[in-house]
Amino acid sequence: MVSPVQQAAVDYIKGKLDSSGMFNTVSHGEMNDIRSKLQGLSATDADAVIDELQNQGQLEKLASEAVDGDWFGNGGYSADERRDLFTDLAKKLDGQSLAAVSDAFAKTDGGADGHKRVTELADAVATHASSYDKVKYVEAMKDKVTDGANWTESHVFSTSSHKSDAEAAAVGKVLTSLEGSVYAADGFKALNSEQLRAVMSASIDETMTSSMGTPSVGWNAESFTGLMDSAASISDPDLKARIFDAGADTLRGVRETKGFAGQPIITGKDETMKTITDGLTKILDSDTTGVIRELAYNSETIDGSDMGTYSRALMESGQEKKLGEIMAKLQLGNGLNQDPAKRLDEVTQVRVANGGSQERRENAGALGYFVGAAYAGAQSWSTDVKKQQEVMTSVLDSALSIIDKAKIGGNAVGTAASVGKEWTHYAVRWALEDPGLAPAQRLERGALPVDPQTKELAVGDDIRNAFNTSLSTVQRTGKP
Repeated sequence: MVSPVQQAAVDYIKGKLDSSGMFNTVSHGEMNDIRSKLQGLSATDADAVIDELQNQGQLEKLASEAVDGDWFGNGGYSADERRDLFTDLAKKLDGQSLAAVSDAFAKTDGGADGHKRVTELADAVATHASSYDKVKYVEAMKDKVTDGANWTESHVFSTSSHKSDAEAAAVGKVLTSLEGSVYAADGFKALNSEQLRAVMSASIDETMTSSMGTPSVGWNAESFTGLMDSAASISDPDLKARIFDAGADTLRGVRETKGFAGQPIITGKDETMKTITDGLTKILDSDTTGVIRELAYNSETIDGSDMGTYSRALMESGQEKKLGEIMAKLQLGNGLNQDPAKRLDEVTQVRVANGGSQERRENAGALGYFVGAAYAGAQSWSTDVKKQQEVMTSVLDSALSIIDKAKIGGNAVGTAASVGKEWTHYAVRWALEDPGLAPAQRLERGALPVDPQTKELAVGDDIRNAFNTSLSTVQRTGKP
């Protein structure tokens, strides 16, 4: 039920939008009258008025006239006037109403103009809406992000087709603006896996450009970087693993983009892959052990394909030493200060199908998952055994250097913690110094502590089984 003030505003706007009769077009002045009326309303009244206009089928009429540049209509806003309107609405409307405004403007044009209007409003929402309303906006927009509607812009001698759904791009802008907010997790959680992938895909703006010559394909992944900054600010490792999964799929898609007989020309592929890889690194850096633990045990990612894809990208770009840092953190903890023997033997109680619970050594399992995925990435990257050996050596060199500098057990010699570090250090060094090891064996040999005196694996069956179970799962099923 609208209040008298709200009803009066609705009637006023409908009157200004009335174009019935001969030559009764909506003028530019009338559209500015509508803008002034909306700007003069309180947040509560403005939200109610927008809702009522939508209920009466007038919101689309308002949007249509707002962008009408026809000589006879001549009512459309300038870019500055439209931005001012969007800014005011973003400050006042709730998420549902903002999504309704977005839908109305999207229907005014299915091409470049429609995309720009949707993303212009998203910019206003990202800048001026409350964090709570940003999340509600994402929730209201999420069902539209998988439409996959490309948009096209024409130039004098060429045409560019963008593989970037307008609503997916808009949601990405708003999620990016939530970086560091306690609402960031809620925003990302609102999306299912398919929707996350759509938002990631839109954020790299894959574009096919056709002209009189050979067509070309390129990307602009700047928005992806912002999304990953926001994702990295979230504390929930399970959610970050889901985001990593969607990002790895995006990385794989760019990697697999190829031309045939020189057509289309692929431009900026290496740079785009590095940008995506760097974004995924930000997620891992924010909680290496937590994210990889979730990747290792979530049913969607347990096969290791995502981590393998990421590992391959690091190798392709000459950043494989990052894998050594990740391995060291999985052995010694994120702070590189935990006793590796204790850490690998830590037990988590997990719920099982019969309603009870059982023990799981997730740290040992996560390390096995990583070893399997890193080597799967190397195999996918190159079939040259020598190159695989070289990259595994580089990974272990990096891990050895980090472990060597780790402050575990203080200055005391012979403490359990310092012994654990020493035996882990020995395992990595032994793996590096044994020339007869195959690449996969080299990484596996350096993962678990080894007793320097007996040269035996210095872990019990429980740790070894957890490690080997994850390792073998990735070896069987991973497809980087």
